[in-house]
Amino acid sequence: MEPVRHLPNLLSISRLLAVPVLAWLIVARREDAFFILLVIAWATDGLDGWLARRLDAVTRLGAVLDSVADVALIVVVLAAIRAFHPFVFTDHGTILWAIVALWSAVHVASLLRYGRTSSFHTRSAQAGIVLFAVFVVLLFTHGFVAPLYYTCGIVCLAAGVENAAIVWLLREWQPNVRGLRSALALRREGS
Repeated sequence: MEPVRHLPNLLSISRLLAVPVLAWLIVARREDAFFILLVIAWATDGLDGWLARRLDAVTRLGAVLDSVADVALIVVVLAAIRAFHPFVFTDHGTILWAIVALWSAVHVASLLRYGRTSSFHTRSAQAGIVLFAVFVVLLFTHGFVAPLYYTCGIVCLAAGVENAAIVWLLREWQPNVRGLRSALALRREGS
């Protein structure tokens, strides 16, 4: 495999390596620096998948790396929200905790069933992540936007339910399942 085809995985690894730096910036109370590095990390998230498809370098390893980096980044972002904007948790935290609980259950179920995280990258999960990113950017730059926050919450909860159903439906682990219809088709095919 030519070296350029490793670029998507290197971007996912760079996102993983950014997580401890982001955590340190939270502890150091460096909100501006945290936000700048977060935006850069999120840019690599969009870029790695696009490059993998463009370079025909989509791999199971890449799907897992991307998922692990996404989860690690989301955990550090939640910690940053708690540190820099604690009212989101104290005044609006129920939906956040519900999302965390549901998605944790999905990942545990996937680990128990397949021995690895789901890595389905469903369209609904992607929509939830994009909405969450927009919410976080606005939170850090302009303040809390309640309608966006609750819309994001509903989408993330729905995506979690869809991912739980996919874990239940698929007999074998399969990355990049676009949604419930795709999972049903894979199940009919015997995957």
